[in-house]
Amino acid sequence: MLPEDIKETFITYLKDKAHRITNERFLILDASLNMDEHFDADELYLKMKNDYINVSRATVYKTLELMSECHILTKHNFKGDRTRYETKIGRNPHYHIICVKCNKIIEYEYPELEKIQKKICKDNNLEMVDHSIQVFAKCKDPKNCKNNLNQNNLN
Repeated sequence: MLPEDIKETFITYLKDKAHRITNERFLILDASLNMDEHFDADELYLKMKNDYINVSRATVYKTLELMSECHILTKHNFKGDRTRYETKIGRNPHYHIICVKCNKIIEYEYPELEKIQKKICKDNNLEMVDHSIQVFAKCKDPKNCKNNLNQNNLN
């Protein structure tokens, strides 16, 4: 999907649901689509602020929720961590392994798993509309984990 198609999808969704169409929402759309990693609302807000883009924190939170509802972003809740987002556009189905010590997120694709899920749905006369698999793990050697920011809290 091209950027202008994404914008049109968002505009259509906002109109259909009677939400305001504002320049701030499009700035947030652009900024979120340019994030490389999983991000939370505060990270996006701070990045935009550091890039001298003036939007309110509340508008960032609300707009991310709207973008999730219209399937531009995928919303994740990784076990006690803040709600995190990632772009859904142009991505293959994938899954996540999350380290419970350092919060490192590893993405992986597993097409065979896709087939199994579809078969289970079909066998039970269901149509899959969405799915999410999260595996929680911990680094084997936490002291040498390059993602661990606070090594004093390791157990």
